[in-house]
Amino acid sequence: MYGEIGPVLTARAVVQMNNFLPEEGPDARLGGVIPFGLPTSHLPATVTPEHGETMDVLGIKMQFFTKYISDDHNLTVWIPEKGIVLNNFFWPGTPNLYTLRGGVYRDPRTWRDGLAMMRDLQPTILLNTHARAVVGKEEVLKRLNGYMDKITLTFDQTLRGILGGRGPDEISHEIYYPPHLNEILENAEVYGESAHFPAAVYQYAIGWFDNDVTKLFKIHPKEEARRMVALMGGRDNVISAAKKALEQKEYAWAAQVIQYAYRLDPMDKDVRQLKADILRKLGQLTTGSIPRAFLLSEARALEGDVTIPRLIPPAPENIAGSPTTFVDFFRVRIDPKKSQDTDQVLEFVFTDAGKPAVGLHVRRGIAEYIPVPADYYREADFVVKLDSGTWATLYLSSLDLGEAIDSKAVELEKGKKMNLSRFLRCLTVFNRQKMSPFRRWIT
Repeated sequence: MYGEIGPVLTARAVVQMNNFLPEEGPDARLGGVIPFGLPTSHLPATVTPEHGETMDVLGIKMQFFTKYISDDHNLTVWIPEKGIVLNNFFWPGTPNLYTLRGGVYRDPRTWRDGLAMMRDLQPTILLNTHARAVVGKEEVLKRLNGYMDKITLTFDQTLRGILGGRGPDEISHEIYYPPHLNEILENAEVYGESAHFPAAVYQYAIGWFDNDVTKLFKIHPKEEARRMVALMGGRDNVISAAKKALEQKEYAWAAQVIQYAYRLDPMDKDVRQLKADILRKLGQLTTGSIPRAFLLSEARALEGDVTIPRLIPPAPENIAGSPTTFVDFFRVRIDPKKSQDTDQVLEFVFTDAGKPAVGLHVRRGIAEYIPVPADYYREADFVVKLDSGTWATLYLSSLDLGEAIDSKAVELEKGKKMNLSRFLRCLTVFNRQKMSPFRRWIT
């Protein structure tokens, strides 16, 4: 994952984890809520076993496996004398090979091979992080094979589709799952849905280009919407076509049609309500809690019932805990138009014990992170001295740098305040006025 886009991933995770859906009614969430913004803490591991290492734990022989991962780095434990496997590979729904909130690519092979590793141990009891326990050697074998086979089929048939010249959109509609896979209860698509996985595999395998050369130089989506709406005969025709598709229960097509009108005027009340009606139908029909959360949350936002933030910045304590990391992340705030004539270096000297000095070189459209200013090829034009907590408030735009200098929270050791303010105008700031229950989002 790229830490720089953490605010986007957090905002999308808030949607996925049902924070904008009610407890009851037709829009009710299917899964539990995972709230955000609560205090967190880290309990470091005291022992980090190697893959295959065996240890005696409280008089019980345990073997640990770390080679394969599912949705995160995880530890699989084998207790041979009990025939028990403890794991995070076997879930109560289709393995989420891609999550709509975003994240790093989850290679289906590692999830598949982790399941195969457990199967080959021939356990009698399968204890799972998220799913109910499975008991009985034959039942464990059946469930592990069936669960693993759906992963294998999704992955292999995506590659087969690529070999057949199909793009990700086609492949997601054409993969066939034999009925016997439905006999495995854990293959139910109640969290993620398989339709969303082939595109992730496709893009990781050969990138976004699906060999359709008409996509090489597409016009801007809003310009496409303007021209498509004109071809359809104008806004009223588009709304009429979307309504007709909605009445005929062609919800996916209705959503595609109404999106053209929505792009042209996102605040059009009639368009917003029609889009909400369409998304609600899609959301209520889907079996997966993740697509349901995104579809219904968006419908509720269009109707004004909730406000979904586009970005959720990190907590101040996270920034203060690793200030140099967030100086590095500050690179992506650069506005290339505003900075195209700027070539200056800003050095941050942190007063906290053990925190090194770092810098940013704004150089005609880009910002280069400088991990060791003393070794850089040119001296800093500006040097500011501050503690990590102050940097966190500056990063979140809770405090203006000029105000911080005036109040002595920041000491300007080199350079002029007026010139530094001009330099910082090249960097996008967070909007202090737009607030959400999940902190702020960016302008």
